Amino acid sequence: MARKTIAEIRKDEIIKAFFKVVSEKGIAKATIREVATAAGCNRGILHHYFAGKEEIIKGAVDYVMTIYKAELLEGLSECDSATSRIKYLVSWFFDLCRFNLDFSRAWMEFVNLSKYDPTVSSTIRDCYEEVKGVFAKTIREGIRSGEFRKLNPVVTANVIMANLEGATLLWVVDAEKTPVKNMGKQIEDMITKYLASGQLNFVGICKGTARRAPTKN
Repeated sequence: MARKTIAEIRKDEIIKAFFKVVSEKGIAKATIREVATAAGCNRGILHHYFAGKEEIIKGAVDYVMTIYKAELLEGLSECDSATSRIKYLVSWFFDLCRFNLDFSRAWMEFVNLSKYDPTVSSTIRDCYEEVKGVFAKTIREGIRSGEFRKLNPVVTANVIMANLEGATLLWVVDAEKTPVKNMGKQIEDMITKYLASGQLNFVGICKGTARRAPTKN
């Protein structure tokens, strides 16, 4: 992997600072001055890389797609079956070191803004389409290999994303009472069972969900 330039490092720092400020203040109240301060630079330097908040938002989503997608695909390449790839995909989304509470709060702010801003909406939509495409491709591979039953890969990919984003939303709304890490394991179990046979052991799932565990922020 090529070494990052100073400009790339500085842009990454600004984007990470933006996630932090937005998670605390919300997009509407987050100011360029606060983002610059959090990034350890002045407003002039920030404006050298980003004209305003809209450009930082697009840069933040592009950052997620470029950096995290590369990590995701690298991990998938090490899996030897469609089932293991699905499990890896779900566990990747619940990696709280990568997608921590600050990130998740900021991301939900971006999603909310996308309802009113066409540019942000297009960027967020493209991001989700990319991820759903990875799920759909993996499901098709599982159907061909006989690991998964025959179903609609596109619809199923949307259902999986709805589960993942729903868990994130609950965590953002009430982090203290949402055992997100345990939920990730239950969702992984539900999805793999559904793909394989279409049958779910709801009793076991409910019992597993009832056990509280410390929530990581």
